[in-house]
Amino acid sequence: MHKGLLFLLIMIAVIIIYTIARVVSLNRLSEQQWEQADKSKLKEWDDDEWE
Repeated sequence: MHKGLLFLLIMIAVIIIYTIARVVSLNRLSEQQWEQADKSKLKEWDDDEWE
């Protein structure tokens, strides 16, 4: 394999791994924020409104 192609494949793998790690990290943060949210202020949706 050429050095350039190997470098390109390694960079693509690093970008994919970084992206997956970032998504997992943001998902965990989102779940923590949802648990800390004041759910008493959420609106109760009535499905009959849309009919």
